[in-house]
Amino acid sequence: MSGLMDISNDEKVRIARDFIRAAPAGEFREVVNDVRVLLGDDALLTTASDVFYEHATDQFCRVDVEGSPALATKEGSVDGSKVFYDPGTGKNFTYKYLTGEATNIEPGVRDNGAESWRKALEDALAVYLKDNFPAFGSAVYGKLDGDTVSLTVAIENHKYNPDNFYCGKWQSKWTVEFPTSGGFAKVVGEMKVQVHYFEDGNVQLHTKKTTEESVQVSNPEEGAKNVVEFIGRSEKEYQLGINENYREMSATTFKSLRRALPITKNLVDWHKLHSLNIGRDLMNRTT
Repeated sequence: MSGLMDISNDEKVRIARDFIRAAPAGEFREVVNDVRVLLGDDALLTTASDVFYEHATDQFCRVDVEGSPALATKEGSVDGSKVFYDPGTGKNFTYKYLTGEATNIEPGVRDNGAESWRKALEDALAVYLKDNFPAFGSAVYGKLDGDTVSLTVAIENHKYNPDNFYCGKWQSKWTVEFPTSGGFAKVVGEMKVQVHYFEDGNVQLHTKKTTEESVQVSNPEEGAKNVVEFIGRSEKEYQLGINENYREMSATTFKSLRRALPITKNLVDWHKLHSLNIGRDLMNRTT
């Protein structure tokens, strides 16, 4: 504790920001509460709270907006702080970082120049997500900049189970750009997986992969179909790659972390040990 007292308030705030920024998926509030105890000064925590936006948008935090799942993303940010736009409902909302709730819900401003392309992609994506994700949140943003249509897809699916000491999240982001006349679109994607397992320890997995492709977009429906096919193919390859990597690690890396034999160089006879324990228990009961 004396070490914490020896550093400046600016350094305390910097350290607090780093802790909060690195909070595992689904454990943001717990980390903030712990940081608050460590700081012992709510004024310092308020100063460090500017990192809440960074964490929420990096995690694609999901929130309920009028019965529909919406995401907090940089693409949907209205004020660079607390107000976000949900393209699915066309509403703006204020995101409460510490409670995970949406308030002040009101109509937002939609870019109608790209709406036919955006809506077609949103509809095609919904079918793919329902078939592949048990509890997803997604957002499809669209804007027209001169003669260029820009679409951004954000996908999030998580399972938070702190009672059983694990939390995990899958997320991906896809940007699609092409001329209003159609032709071919450049699609760039980034997929990420985060897992935190903390029963009698602290093990985290952070992995990501980027990919890129050119797909045909002659009209909104065909373009949406081709983009979603590329997303599905890429995400499947990524998942299979992770699975294969763990199979290899189980047979190589993990195996090398433990002894093949105890220090005695002999296998443990677990049946004999169990028999000795039973005999010892019986003796204790009869004496």
